[in-house]
Amino acid sequence: MIPTPVTLSNGLPTIITTAISNLETVKQTRHSIGGAKEPLDSISAQADILIRSLLLIKDIHSLQTLRVGEQIYQIMDLASRLGASMLVIAADSSRRTTSTTTPPEGQEIITPDSYVYGHLQTMEGQLREARDTLFELVRSVLVGVSGNPKDGFRVVKGDLVGVNDRVREVMGVQMRLFERLRERIVGEGEGDAENAVIELDDTDIEHLGLPRVSGDLVEQWRATVGVETGITRENGQ
Repeated sequence: MIPTPVTLSNGLPTIITTAISNLETVKQTRHSIGGAKEPLDSISAQADILIRSLLLIKDIHSLQTLRVGEQIYQIMDLASRLGASMLVIAADSSRRTTSTTTPPEGQEIITPDSYVYGHLQTMEGQLREARDTLFELVRSVLVGVSGNPKDGFRVVKGDLVGVNDRVREVMGVQMRLFERLRERIVGEGEGDAENAVIELDDTDIEHLGLPRVSGDLVEQWRATVGVETGITRENGQ
């Protein structure tokens, strides 16, 4: 029976699970290919980073925006294609071996001057690019932000700091919103309690791309960016 393809309609948890499974296949297949240690080690390392990042996103609902979800879907698809390519490479290298060139494990050694070596380098670059794109999208999520143009926007300090700490630990990067508000987060005026609130000023609002006008433009923003960030109309206003 042919398995049903996973699509965006299946939901992000299913997409993340499938993406991780595909990345695990990439890692496992790496051990069936002889030689090409540098690109293969890099491919495995990138797969590991992506798996840890996807598990983090799965665990933190506020990071599951539309754009992040779309990028994870792209990673799922990429990992599927790369895994299939590596399986073909492994099978081809086994078929081409002879008694005089076969290493003990029965694999053909892929050398830096071969086409396959360059192909593996390209695959590693694709994973690295997918990782970088995911990291930038995660960094841009407006965690802890709520409000509207009429009453202003604010950030719950504890929500932002908690997510930023975990993103920094797993991905090695910090949220852009945290970087923007760093001085106010650690400043005495904002308080130390997790539920302390930081009010965003006009320059913050402009820097973050939040709406500053009312009417149709705000409704248009809510229908696009608002859906992606989770920021919506408050109290029906």
